[in-house]
This record gives sequence, structure tokens and C-alpha cells, in this order.
Amino acid sequence: MKTVRIFAVLAVFTMALTGLSLAQQPNCRLALDIPFDFNAGNQHFAAGSYVFAVDYGDPVVTVRNTATGQTAMAFSVRVDDERAGNPAAVFDVVGGQHTLADLKAPGHAVGFAEPKTAVGMAKNKDTITIVASLR
Repeated sequence: MKTVRIFAVLAVFTMALTGLSLAQQPNCRLALDIPFDFNAGNQHFAAGSYVFAVDYGDPVVTVRNTATGQTAMAFSVRVDDERAGNPAAVFDVVGGQHTLADLKAPGHAVGFAEPKTAVGMAKNKDTITIVASLR
């Protein structure tokens, strides 16, 4: 009887650890080669290869430069699924400044708050879309 009890406790403990580790996994990872410096939220990033880890249950997107290993986090909001589509990153461009606006994946999309600056208030802004690959 004692063996059965120990086995049951170990089984519950194992299931709890497995569930916790699965909850930490992002819903998708987007890999991109970005040929220009850009801003995401209040942070500035240099041009390069990046992986964006998106978890649709969490407002934080992890941004990792694959060449340097530098990692940062940016706050996002889930946007209408109508804006979802092929994996891509959408940047707003105002006066040569590139600001990450959306990350798209099949079925889901997240957006980034535009600060009340030239980007958020500009009437003459352009948009650049960079196709991503899923990892």
C-alpha cells in the first residue's frame, strides 16, 4: 500500500512538472532577417537576424538576436485575427525610423503599442512587411 501511495505522489509530481514546462513554450517562433535598425516598444534593435517568440496567452514577446544572443522583451497586444496571415513582421516607417507594428502568424497576430510620437501620430507613414519563417 505504501508503494502505491509513493507511486501516486510521483505520478502527480511528474504530471505537474510536465504541465509547467509545456506552459512555458511559446505558441510560435518567427525567424527574420531585418536589414535595418528598428524599435519595438521603447527598445532599439540593430539590423540583423532575429527570432521572435510569441505566446498568445502572455503580452510579452521575446526578441533574440541570433548572431549576438542578445535577448530583450517587448510588450504586445493580441490584435484582430483578420490581421493574421502568412508569417511576417510589419514595420511602420516615418522619417527613416522603423517601428515594429505587428507580428503575424497563421491564425494569430500581435501588435505593439505605438508611442505618442511621430510614428503614432504621423499621417505620412509607410509600411514595410518582411516575410518570416516559422521555427
